[in-house]
Amino acid sequence: MEISFLEIFILIGIIHGFVLGIIILFSKFFKDQSNAYLGYTLIILSVIGLNNWFWDLGENPFLISVFDLFLWQFLYPVTLFVFFVKKIRHPLWKSNVVYFLYVPFLILSIINTIISFDTVFGYYEIILPNKEKAVYLFYKIVSVLSIVFPTIFIVISFIYLFCLRSDFDIKWIKRIWIFITLLEIYGMALEGFRFMYDYKMSLTYLWVGVSVFMYWLIYKGLYRFKLSNDKYEIRDYLRQTTTHEEIRKTKETNSHIEQLLILIQQENIHHNPSLNRDMVAKKLGISSGYLSEQINKKSGKNFSEFINSYRVQDILKMILDPEFDKYSMLAIGLEAGFNSKTTFYTAFKKEMGMSPNEYKKRNR
Repeated sequence: MEISFLEIFILIGIIHGFVLGIIILFSKFFKDQSNAYLGYTLIILSVIGLNNWFWDLGENPFLISVFDLFLWQFLYPVTLFVFFVKKIRHPLWKSNVVYFLYVPFLILSIINTIISFDTVFGYYEIILPNKEKAVYLFYKIVSVLSIVFPTIFIVISFIYLFCLRSDFDIKWIKRIWIFITLLEIYGMALEGFRFMYDYKMSLTYLWVGVSVFMYWLIYKGLYRFKLSNDKYEIRDYLRQTTTHEEIRKTKETNSHIEQLLILIQQENIHHNPSLNRDMVAKKLGISSGYLSEQINKKSGKNFSEFINSYRVQDILKMILDPEFDKYSMLAIGLEAGFNSKTTFYTAFKKEMGMSPNEYKKRNR
């Protein structure tokens, strides 16, 4: 049996998909209920890929025949959709309606199993008038649904991800959607050709694309994906644990500075990476120049240094809290309001005289 370079490339991608899916499901690094559905999706895609890999080689091992009993093309769109829904915290993710999305996969797989036990494994013979015609009609219906079913989820996912507002940074989730949607469109085109001409074309290039997606997710997308996920969880945790403490009494008699402290401690405006002097001055009803003057007079710092000092104070609390050990230092810094790794580390070192990691080692 000769295997081409492309087929080896695809097989390695499939194996990576299995491994990555298992890592997402069981690694503490990625362990999260919504992440689990991405893991399920990768494993399902890998099973489908393995089936088609053997089909393209003209081989049909017993294990692959067993895998073929299940119509996986009706399962991965659901797990992927649930992943998207959970990631953006759409109300649907808590609804029992989600469970009904698995019904097509279950029903069609049961019918396919009944037919396969007759036509593939020969365990029994189905007694049915016009059996061949009925079986042919069933697989024609499956072919049509294989196009319609994922299309529905593509459209709904697009609405949820691109048209509805989300507090979560979903840029990388959108990229996952775009990548998979392009692959699905190509796959549906192949399925449409099969429906019209009763001929199954080689899926080699489709699975080359899927393999590229696996590599992308492993070597680039996954880091950014986890960073975005960490930022959301940190934000969510802070919302749950923040108490409305009494505003710290200060020596300043300037009411504008006191108002600024209230905005920082109660509204957490310093967590906004886009915050600038003009925005704060407008909130306080004063000029930006006067704001800078008062901040410098009372603290000896300019506006950026003043705001960054409060960001650093929040970071110190998170660094010393074991609850935040599972999150990356960069995610903590970005969620505190810094807009880049460089500004975060520079401001922290200027304020504390050491890097965040050095501070953690000395104080934990």
